Amino acid sequence: MAIKDRTFAAPHIKAASADEGDICASAVILEARGLLTTQRSGAQTLDNERGLFGNDLQRRLQAAALAAAGEYRDTPGAVFAARMAGTDDPKKFGWDRIEGILRNEGAITFRMIPINRCAQIEQRLAEIGCTISWWDVFDGPSDEIRAACERIVNRPREDFVLIEPSASDDAAFFECAQAFMAECGVAPYPTQVLSGGLGPVAFAVLLNPEDGSVVATAFSYFPYNRHSTHRKSAWAGLVAVRDDLRGRGLGAFVNALVLKKAVEEMGAERIQEFARTSNVASCKMIEHCGLSLRTDVRSGIAQPVEAESFTR
Repeated sequence: MAIKDRTFAAPHIKAASADEGDICASAVILEARGLLTTQRSGAQTLDNERGLFGNDLQRRLQAAALAAAGEYRDTPGAVFAARMAGTDDPKKFGWDRIEGILRNEGAITFRMIPINRCAQIEQRLAEIGCTISWWDVFDGPSDEIRAACERIVNRPREDFVLIEPSASDDAAFFECAQAFMAECGVAPYPTQVLSGGLGPVAFAVLLNPEDGSVVATAFSYFPYNRHSTHRKSAWAGLVAVRDDLRGRGLGAFVNALVLKKAVEEMGAERIQEFARTSNVASCKMIEHCGLSLRTDVRSGIAQPVEAESFTR
């Protein structure tokens, strides 16, 4: 996705008009190579309506998640999943609440569910006309992830530019990144989360220096609250690579940048990523970055039976 007719600013980069799809690439290369977003909590939060992205259902779910962010950060069993409501302990979160969210909002994510409880959850959802699409879980400890990612990022990509958007001042840039994710089949997070306005994050965006187009993204943050056994684990995802550039290691590179920052600057003790084992390329990329398949837990998204899937 080319960044056209937009103006954005990044640290150490003068804001530039991109009317012709040109974002002053030479200046970006000189001043921004090697930068990665690592925003901290306390950053200014963007207006809700400005930061949402996607179709009507996705925007409605994002708005509901943002409105409940404070509650989810302090409720046992709740997960701040950004795109929608979430739970990592349905019993503590409460099935009445889960059913209400599905009825009123249309989706909820279940995180890190023990495999022996999945069938029970499926049955409970079926009773109210809902189903769940499960994802396989990959995770790993910080030392193994750091070692694996260092091997990847120590081979710099001189053919692309890594840029750091400057939080709330760069709404146009975030919108371009969100649009790119959506084009790649990845449902993006709202700007308020991507920018670090609601907690520490690591966000990497690679650009083509020739035309300023976004070619790859990855993101990490802390979704679990103080009550969770996963509270020191970060989640990473939103890995998207332009179709014609796949197979060149960009996914592993941008993912490794984010994971390394999550460990070194955000203080994550473990990191989780979700994929389906049928997606061989994604699984290999995740494992290359130091994470391993967990066979004891699964994560997924519950929706009404006829609802459209969030990601491909």
